[in-house]
Amino acid sequence: MSDLTRAHERLREELADAAITLPGAPDEVDLLLTELEYAWRPPVFENRSLIYGSFVLPGERSLIQIDNLVELLDMDMPIEQARRFSDGRSSFVVRRADGSTQLACFRRTIQYEADLAEIEQATGAAIVQRTVMGVTRVFTPTGVVEWNGHRWRHRPSARIYLPAVRAAVPEAPRALLLGLLDLAVHWLSPARIGATFLLDLNPQTHDDHGLDLSAALPSPNLSVLERHHYPALFAVLAQTDLATLVAADGDVGMLGVGLRSSIASETAIHLESGMRHRSAARYTWDHHHTVAFVVSEDGPVTLFRHGKPIAVCIGIPD
Repeated sequence: MSDLTRAHERLREELADAAITLPGAPDEVDLLLTELEYAWRPPVFENRSLIYGSFVLPGERSLIQIDNLVELLDMDMPIEQARRFSDGRSSFVVRRADGSTQLACFRRTIQYEADLAEIEQATGAAIVQRTVMGVTRVFTPTGVVEWNGHRWRHRPSARIYLPAVRAAVPEAPRALLLGLLDLAVHWLSPARIGATFLLDLNPQTHDDHGLDLSAALPSPNLSVLERHHYPALFAVLAQTDLATLVAADGDVGMLGVGLRSSIASETAIHLESGMRHRSAARYTWDHHHTVAFVVSEDGPVTLFRHGKPIAVCIGIPD
């Protein structure tokens, strides 16, 4: 594209200043800049800033890869008119560098970060969205580029962190670790929902020593391996404090579990972070066959093992 406005070029410079690189060939990046600029500063209609969403598809990629979830309609009209049909939740404008435009009508709402991260991974499309809360973001192969109100930032996706987490917890199945990361990074962290997931790597030696089950809530056979269970887990964790027990097969056990610590662990573990992190660190120090995924209410996710933070600052940085 050669008709980028000065606003688009300023946006390109702001992203470069934040060390953010948009994916794609030059003409696809230019197209993505126009979509991101539009979503960032949308038109105002009757005193309402509009919500919006679009896909920028590279090369020969197609949204048909996402099975029977979407219907694609050709749009023989200027992009200014085409954009008016997009709500950024169930309908999205689809643009290509060759100038073609379609409307993607999804058969269910895909407004959540986890939905869009999954579709990006399946299709290779860069996905631009302005949410009902006014958040502007674009989903790329490496994560989410987001305007946080005063600057652009890049949040790596769960799968970017998977190799490091697998190296730290080699006994755990890959699917289990990816499920926990997806739930923590793409569901709880963006919503600022604090949580602790306690994963027992050696259930043969498991007992309830160190667990306070007095206020615990049973789980109705939910699993972190089943993505369609995540909305239920998201809902209950938004209303539940303390820890959630997860088995090696992904099954979610009790929620709202208190973690007791020994005097030895309290002497050995000194963290300046909050109680949720200290409890997880001390419990994993006392019980070496467990690891803990801790989601901070500030956004980052920390993996504790043997009382130490193995992986830190996954999710939303300060």
